[in-house]
Amino acid sequence: MMNLDSFVRTMKRTFHIVVKKDEVGYEAYDFYREELDELLIPAEHLVKLPDPLLLETLSYVDDKGYEWIAGFVLGGESRKKLYEVWIRNGEAIAYEIYI
Repeated sequence: MMNLDSFVRTMKRTFHIVVKKDEVGYEAYDFYREELDELLIPAEHLVKLPDPLLLETLSYVDDKGYEWIAGFVLGGESRKKLYEVWIRNGEAIAYEIYI
């Protein structure tokens, strides 16, 4: 899982939003490629990732009501970060491929 402290730092440094740690949600899911929306992970990125894949998310709703989600695809037993996507109100605003 992405470190909670790292999420809070990134939100402050990159998006200028102060996040209270106790207000951050966490979820993890296994998905098959066909189950994922291309708005979350574009098809050209998805083909480079394992199938199925583990997606972990940290989420936060700011004081304006915007929902922020940081999603991370992790590799099998290594738990190495393979992909990262940042979403605001359902729209991907940044991503990074690590493989």
